[in-house]
Amino acid sequence: MLKIAIDMPAEEVAAIKQLTRLDDDTAAIVRAAREFLRLTRLRELKSASGKVDFEVDWEKLEELESAESSLPE
Repeated sequence: MLKIAIDMPAEEVAAIKQLTRLDDDTAAIVRAAREFLRLTRLRELKSASGKVDFEVDWEKLEELESAESSLPE
């Protein structure tokens, strides 16, 4: 784990503690940073939505599934 020192106004720390419902400064800042990262990743995923192109060949997939099945046809 990396330890860092930050300069942050007391009002911002208090706001973060209130929003995270944590009394410990460090725990509140860590939770806020993790939530920021989570939301940023979700936004990136949302912006990528619908941009992946692929063609589903369901007949070919069905043939492969049947070939892998141990049940007789």
